[in-house]
Amino acid sequence: MSPPCQPYTRQGLQQGSEDARAKSFLYLMNVLKEMRNKPKYILVENVKGFEESDSREMLVDALQHSDYNFQEFLLTPLQLGIPNSRMRYYLLAKHKPFEFAVPVTDTIINYIPLSEKMSKGFIDNRGQEYVDEAEVEAISAYLEPNVDEQAFLVPDKVLLKNIQVFDIVKPTSRRSCCFTKGYFHYAQGTGSILQMNESLDTAIVFQQAMEYKDVDESKQLELLKSLRLRYFTPREVANLMGFPDQFSFPNTSSLKQKYRTLGNSINVKLVSELMRYLLKEPFVSSNQNESQ
Repeated sequence: MSPPCQPYTRQGLQQGSEDARAKSFLYLMNVLKEMRNKPKYILVENVKGFEESDSREMLVDALQHSDYNFQEFLLTPLQLGIPNSRMRYYLLAKHKPFEFAVPVTDTIINYIPLSEKMSKGFIDNRGQEYVDEAEVEAISAYLEPNVDEQAFLVPDKVLLKNIQVFDIVKPTSRRSCCFTKGYFHYAQGTGSILQMNESLDTAIVFQQAMEYKDVDESKQLELLKSLRLRYFTPREVANLMGFPDQFSFPNTSSLKQKYRTLGNSINVKLVSELMRYLLKEPFVSSNQNESQ
């Protein structure tokens, strides 16, 4: 389950269960309590912030009332070596008598037990992500080889208006910001912009461009355009979100629809690791079997 995230985002009003968009999820929690044949497995995903909401409290109450073992997580794709910051809240639940391979805790953990692919070292004690570059791939590994750069260049007007709020990364960078459904249409907080001219120092060019602000717009634009800033293509965003190579959009999908779909999606590789752990059963030794 992935209920609407708007009631819990830091940018939103954080109304939690009072937000009308949370009602369908809360309805399902009430239904779960009344179900005769409850689902064996449950996976819940939402934004960081959900763990502090009253909706999370109602979720936990419903699971406890319905006899589930469950474990909560805060995880980011950086822990799988993917250069993208997308920290999310996850919950895995198993209906009793089924148990997890590792005993559950009543705290939110920042790793997946028994995962050979996941690093524990990308969330600090404050719950903030950080990058250990030795364990994260460069963005270049996720880029398309033959992109029509002109089609994805940041327009001149957008450059001049929003350059100060862009998160700019290079192909050699080992991080990128979370891509949202507003990417390509809104500038601030919707995802990173790619600097294709790696020979230039971003900070120096930016400083030079600001000296021409309100003085010589054409010179300012000339400097900013020298960076060759472009948007990530939908395929590149899909790569960073773990979608397989064979994934494709219908030919009828517009560019806006592609970005909106990806922005509302999950990191496939991270969720696959969670599913793998969810389906693992506790290890039982031969001695334990004999004693039973």
